[in-house]
Amino acid sequence: MFQPPEKVIDLSNPIDERIPVWPTLPSVVLEQSAWAARDGFTMDMVEMSTHTGTHVDAPLHFVPDGNTLDDFPLEKFMGEGIVLDLAPKEPEAPITVDELEAFADDIEPEDVVMLHTGWDQYHGRTPEYLFEFPYLTAEAAEYLADLEPKAVGTDGASVGGWVDEAPAHGPATDVGPDESHLPLLENDILPIEELRNLGEVLDGADRRRAFFLFPPLNYRGTSGGSVRAFAFL
Repeated sequence: MFQPPEKVIDLSNPIDERIPVWPTLPSVVLEQSAWAARDGFTMDMVEMSTHTGTHVDAPLHFVPDGNTLDDFPLEKFMGEGIVLDLAPKEPEAPITVDELEAFADDIEPEDVVMLHTGWDQYHGRTPEYLFEFPYLTAEAAEYLADLEPKAVGTDGASVGGWVDEAPAHGPATDVGPDESHLPLLENDILPIEELRNLGEVLDGADRRRAFFLFPPLNYRGTSGGSVRAFAFL
């Protein structure tokens, strides 16, 4: 008989019109288009990027002829894995090979590797969350790719740092987002970005295994998609 997990931890950020989005993308539009009291039913309309909130990147995001989300079986969006405690990280700090090497013996091929930096504490329209999140160096991304995980998740806004200009904030790094993404995406390793509650999975440990699920909607031909991510313990 199927045994339910002892605990389920939600790893997804809620979506509403105030959710922080990548600074070069438009804000979410979420509105009620019909009301039960007036129309006999309630209906809502949503307009947003496929890379909004907690989401997964497909290779097409940076690889011109890369796979799209629907090129992968459903099993690609779930699996056993591990949360690694890298917190606390300083603003604009890179995630380096030296930090990851401490966990090398704990990472197995096809693992879902979740990087806990503590950055979900800044979630919102804050300078820290939008621009100053930790990011993978090119070498760190290549190191992870060599370990052959299924996916790599982060509680920051992206696995790659902020390199653009905004009215209130300049670049946070000179490491291009392609340098952080391509070692993963070229090997069909999926980045999962804007996670939350990885510290709750760790529960005081510096590493902890769990079973993760992060399925997107069944989009066709897209470079990514928002997900409802959670961990089974």
